[in-house]
Amino acid sequence: MATATIDRINDLSAKRSRLYSAAGSGRATKSGVLQRIGALTSELDELWELRRAERAGRREGVDLLIERSYQELYGRNVDDVISPPSVADAEHQKVPLAA
Repeated sequence: MATATIDRINDLSAKRSRLYSAAGSGRATKSGVLQRIGALTSELDELWELRRAERAGRREGVDLLIERSYQELYGRNVDDVISPPSVADAEHQKVPLAA
C-alpha cells in the first residue's frame, strides 16, 4: 500500500511539473492548465495525508491486526493492559494473599 501511494505521488508530481513547464512556455492554454494543476495539487495533498498516516501506522485495519495478534499471543485484550480497571473496580475483586 505504501509503495503504491508514494508511486502515485511521484507520478502526479511529475505530471504537475510538466504542466507548469507547458504553461510557462505558452504551449498550453493557461486556464485549462491551471485547473488541471489545481486538481493535481488537491489530489497530491490527499495522498500526502494518506502517506503520513501510513508512516504513522494508522492505516485502516492496522489497529485491528495488532489487537488480534496481541490477543492470540497473550490471551487478553490489549486495551485491558493499556487501560487497567480503576482502583474502585479493583477493590471489588478478591485478590489472593501470598502465604
